[in-house]
Amino acid sequence: MEKGQPADTEMDLEPNTGPSEGRTDRVPAVLRQTHIIASFEKNGFVSITSLADELGVSGMTVRRDLDLLGKRGLLERTHGGAVAAGPLATLAFDEDEPPFEQRMRRQAVQKSSIAEAAAKLVASGESVGLDVGTSILALAGALASRRDLRVFTNNLRVSMLMADGKSNVYILGGQVRWPEYSVIGPQAVEALKSHFLDKVFIGVSGLDPSGFYDYSPEDTEVKRAFIANAGSVIVLCDSSKFGRRALSRIVPLEKVNILVTDAPPPADLAAALGERGVRIIVAA
Repeated sequence: MEKGQPADTEMDLEPNTGPSEGRTDRVPAVLRQTHIIASFEKNGFVSITSLADELGVSGMTVRRDLDLLGKRGLLERTHGGAVAAGPLATLAFDEDEPPFEQRMRRQAVQKSSIAEAAAKLVASGESVGLDVGTSILALAGALASRRDLRVFTNNLRVSMLMADGKSNVYILGGQVRWPEYSVIGPQAVEALKSHFLDKVFIGVSGLDPSGFYDYSPEDTEVKRAFIANAGSVIVLCDSSKFGRRALSRIVPLEKVNILVTDAPPPADLAAALGERGVRIIVAA
C-alpha cells in the first residue's frame, strides 16, 4: 500500500496468493450476486473486503458483481462497497426462483384472466413471440386453437402445447435451462435478430418504478432479444409481483408498450408507468 493510502479504497486488498486466482470459478456469478442482494436486505450496506471474505473470491470479482448490479438498478456504488438503491424498507427482493409447479398454482385464476385478455391483443396473421413463465404458458393455452399465427418461442412447454394446434410454431435453438425448460444462450439471442415480430409477450417476476425483473440472468438475455426485435412489447404480470424485484432487471419501464395485469397497480407504480407511456390493461 502506498504511503498515505487510506485502508478503505477501491484497491483489491486481498493478498495475491496463488490459489486465490482460481477461486472465482467456485462460486457461480448468480449465487454471488444473490448473496450480495441478501446482504443488502439484512445490513443496508456491504463492503468489498467483507464480501470477498464471505464468498471466497477476489475483491476484483466483487467489484464486477457490484458494478453489474448497479447497472441493473439494484444498488448504488459507494467508496469501498455499495448500498441498496432507494429506501430499503420499500425494496422487496425475491432471492430464489420458486419451483415451476409452485408458481403455476400461485394466482392461477388471475393468470388465466390475464391470458384471456392478452390473447385478444393478437390480430390475425401476426408473428408472435412467447417468452417463458407461467403467465405465458397460460397465454399459449388461450392461443392454442388459433390457426393463423406464426409463433416464435424459447419455451419448450409452450412449443409442445401449441404444436398440437394449427399455427406454425418455431422453437429457438440453444441450451435448455431446467427446470424452466427455457432455451437460453447466444444461439437463441442470435436467432431472434433475424426476425421481426409483430408482438412479443414477456413474463416477469417483479415490477417496480425502476423496471421489470426476472430471476434468471440467462432468461433475461433472451427476453431482451425478444424486446429488441418486436413491434409491440406486452408484459404479463399478476398483481402479487407489484413492488418486487429479482436478480436481473430486464428493461426499464419505457421499453414496454402494454402491461396486462389483474388489478390496478399502486398509485406510485401507476404514475411511473403512465409517465413512461405504458398502457395498462386490467383483466376482468
